[in-house]
Amino acid sequence: MQTALRRAVVIALAAMMPAGAAWAWTPPQGFATAAHAWETGDYATARSLFGRLAEAGDARAAFYLGVMAEQGQGGDADPAAAATWYGRAADAGDARAAFNLARLLDQGAGPALPADPARAAMLYERAARAGIVAADTGLALMQLDGRAAGGDAAAARARLLRAARAGDGAADHALALRALAGDPPDMVEAVARCRRAVARGYAPARALLDQLSAAADPGLLQAATARERVLDTPGN
Repeated sequence: MQTALRRAVVIALAAMMPAGAAWAWTPPQGFATAAHAWETGDYATARSLFGRLAEAGDARAAFYLGVMAEQGQGGDADPAAAATWYGRAADAGDARAAFNLARLLDQGAGPALPADPARAAMLYERAARAGIVAADTGLALMQLDGRAAGGDAAAARARLLRAARAGDGAADHALALRALAGDPPDMVEAVARCRRAVARGYAPARALLDQLSAAADPGLLQAATARERVLDTPGN
């Protein structure tokens, strides 16, 4: 009797879903079990469970399969397989997957996964609209390099500033590099941006900060400290 009742509940839930969505329904405890296996390093179990869920239409599971394939968790790293799983999750509306796929397609990953700048830019844009700050940085850098249309240098800089205000250390680092490329270079801005990028955990900025700090005089470093306090105010 209870089995019949549970079956009736499942059928009723499926009937309430929008047309075409019923196939994507999966028991929530299945995902939790897969996620626990992944978190504890049981990648064989995680791959198996995520695989079943993804084939049933679970975009979250497809995203995690992409992460595992990209990082070589439970098998060899396979960027092409990662792109396939990220693509499935992105098509289902997962913004994290859209960003990760954009990142892979931005530069490509060998013969198995050639760069696709046009698709990368589109996916960065989609992820940025969904609130992923790093996607704004990625798209801005593509625009500044001339690999993505739809934005001039001023628009790309505005994207970087928006991402930096939202806490993205990579955006601060990119702005530091642009400050150094100015005519004349703005050393104060570059040091201030690098300091904040490092403070935000963006490791690639450390080497540049060390180089700039070693070459700077005390007055410049003091000015950079003052600039760092006002980086997010209008006009900076």
